[in-house]
Amino acid sequence: MLVVDNIDAAYDQVQVLFSLSLSVKRGEILCLLGRNGAGKTTTLKSIMGLVSVQKGSIKLDDQVLSDLQPHKIPAAGIAYVPQGRRLFAELSVKQNMDIGLMARGAGADTFESVLEMFPRLKERLKQRAETLSGGEQQMLAMARALCMKPRIILLDEPTEGLQPSMISLIRDVILKLKQENVAVILVEQHVDSAMKMADRVAFIEHGRNPETMTGEQLQQNPATIRKYLGVE
Repeated sequence: MLVVDNIDAAYDQVQVLFSLSLSVKRGEILCLLGRNGAGKTTTLKSIMGLVSVQKGSIKLDDQVLSDLQPHKIPAAGIAYVPQGRRLFAELSVKQNMDIGLMARGAGADTFESVLEMFPRLKERLKQRAETLSGGEQQMLAMARALCMKPRIILLDEPTEGLQPSMISLIRDVILKLKQENVAVILVEQHVDSAMKMADRVAFIEHGRNPETMTGEQLQQNPATIRKYLGVE
């Protein structure tokens, strides 16, 4: 289980997270919901060691991730798909995926199983990442992360700006990861998607997590959505 315990986090002198706590276990989808600027992306970056944690701890089972240098966190089994994808634009599809394979020493079996999830990439292995469509780039960003054989995957707005068919494919992959006992922390703006996919929803407001509930509880309490998101 990943446990974020009472952390403060900051960019230089600007504090963004305040005593924030949350957890996710294997085979669980935890969705982070909140207004823009609430601290959702900073939460993911703190887990990856990309933002300084000033207080509290982040643990994966008995390993204290917040004590590790950022480049060592993927080796612990955590993959991150940031908003904006951050692909190596001039490298091919295969080369981008190879970088994921190297992170934890995965091999050809992993490569082939990931391509089964994203068959369109199999047709474009030699194509440069920058020439792919937006949806294909998102597929590649997820495929690169999955080549790490992660125990936990962090997804920041994976369906943003995609056409409906691509959104459906990404959601299917997320649900497949759950079936394979991978933990998923998902930043999502679409409330309907969150309620359909998430086992639990953690609301982030002003850098804090004031409330966490199951998807079923959220459906029964629409006032909670209005409270934290200002939408119906």
